[in-house]
Amino acid sequence: MTARGKEPEATLTVVGDVHRWWRPADATFLERSRPDLALFVGDLGDEDVPIVRAVASLPVPKAVILGNHDAWQSFGRKTATDKLRESLDVLGEDHVAYAVREVPRAGISLVGARPFSWGGQSLRSPELYDEIYGIHTMRQSAAAIVDAARNAQHRDLVILAHNGPLGLGDRTHDIFGKDFGKPGGDWGDRDLALAMQRIEGFGLRVRAVIAGHMHHRLVHPRGGRRTRFVRRGQTLFLNAAYVPRVRQDDNGDELSYFLRTRWQGGECTAVEEVWVDVHGDEREVHTPAFVDLGDDAPALDEGQETGELQD
Repeated sequence: MTARGKEPEATLTVVGDVHRWWRPADATFLERSRPDLALFVGDLGDEDVPIVRAVASLPVPKAVILGNHDAWQSFGRKTATDKLRESLDVLGEDHVAYAVREVPRAGISLVGARPFSWGGQSLRSPELYDEIYGIHTMRQSAAAIVDAARNAQHRDLVILAHNGPLGLGDRTHDIFGKDFGKPGGDWGDRDLALAMQRIEGFGLRVRAVIAGHMHHRLVHPRGGRRTRFVRRGQTLFLNAAYVPRVRQDDNGDELSYFLRTRWQGGECTAVEEVWVDVHGDEREVHTPAFVDLGDDAPALDEGQETGELQD
């Protein structure tokens, strides 16, 4: 993150996993602050159409990637429910899965990754992805992300995902490390990591990956906290999943969580954690510390996949 000259500054405000914790004050804050783009990383609710409608009706530019909870029943049935279909219809082009959204004021193009991600090495229900997107393997999903990136108008990209990529650590407290079930292991998305590997090969720059899914408070060890802000080379990785996103301060007042990023000329100049009160006013603003992972991303093998339908 660097200071820039007189280029215009743009704001991308991120809403982490909602899980139905959405208040009128949250809408008020977005309307008043008027970000260039409001980003939703998914898990609005468990196929909760009213919450989706509330987000879709916000009078600000927005981009949404739905999470695994937003397709919860659909995964169980291995086909899209009426609720999931309605959610996708309500969001329309604001659901940016495998699509690109230009943010010229920021000097970046926003690329949508795979929606509904549970994390891990499997698509979980390739039948559902095949039905909606014609995709049934990780390689096909990676190719769809890359296709969106190659249609971008800017060289500098921000990827919006529900879950982050493979390759950022396998400890329970790592940004996308597995802390539940049998703890330990990298729970990042393989297709997103493959896509980033290919995108960089085209000379495009992924400036940031903005995701959620892996909650800030760990299941194992109980009471532990997750690393949520990481830098690798020129790429920032932000995990906005502070869950629940509404908490009480020392005075008993309710505050809700946002993540605000500022951009100039394709570079991120600031990242801020913002807590908003019941009136939609900012009450707390904090600058998070980033963990530096060095410059080298692990090379991924694009070999045979397991547990999925084959090409």
